[in-house]
Parts: sequence; structure tokens; C-alpha cells
Amino acid sequence: MIENYFGNYTPVCDCCEKRLPGELSFQEAVRAIRAAGWESRKVGDEREDVCTDCLFEEKGYAREFAYAANRR
Repeated sequence: MIENYFGNYTPVCDCCEKRLPGELSFQEAVRAIRAAGWESRKVGDEREDVCTDCLFEEKGYAREFAYAANRR
């Protein structure tokens, strides 16, 4: 989800509530979510934003293994 506090749009993971730095516009917050590798998906009538840590956990990957594989 993207929370709006006094004109500051903050992306928040809907699973663990991890936050990205606030942005000045909603569209910039959407770009920040994509740039961070988060997944934004539709669940019913709502949107759900999920951080990379939660995505790894959902898919059953070990985070350490994924980082080690990317360093090769």
C-alpha cells in the first residue's frame, strides 16, 4: 500500500509493513516500489504491495542463496 502523510507518499509492504523512503507524489512512490523489486498485485478489489523479503519467503527461497547466486 502507499500511505499518504501530509503530502508524503510512503510505500509500505502489506505483509510485514516494511517501508521505503517517502516520495513527493503517488506516481514516484509507484516507481520506487518497482525499482526496489517489490511486487504489486491485485487481490479482490484492492492492490497489495509485497517487498522482496516477503516474496522470497512466499516462494520458499533462501534469501542468502539468492544473493550468493547473483554475485557469481
